[in-house]
Amino acid sequence: MIRDDTRPIFVACDERNTVVGYAFCVFIQHKSNNILTDIKTLYIDDLCVDEACRGQHIGQGLYEYVVDFAKKSGCYNLTLNVWSCNENALRFYKKLGLVPQKIGMEKIL
Repeated sequence: MIRDDTRPIFVACDERNTVVGYAFCVFIQHKSNNILTDIKTLYIDDLCVDEACRGQHIGQGLYEYVVDFAKKSGCYNLTLNVWSCNENALRFYKKLGLVPQKIGMEKIL
């Protein structure tokens, strides 16, 4: 995964060079697809901050870095998924200006 240029990884470190957060991303593009638009997207597969370091704007800094990277990489948009039951994450992403793109539904069997 580290050697895959289509899956960029970003880390945030503290003053001791200890990793305190990361963002795993994936470039997505549907070329020659009859249904999906051919746009370049950077998908945030996982953005996580060490629980002991939350509230220090590390996640916001990581997110802003990823947004800048996506723009410089020619992406049309940036997407991610968040669990609807994760109220803290929903609040965090809404505060950063993200809006719902689609809603996934399920029925537990």
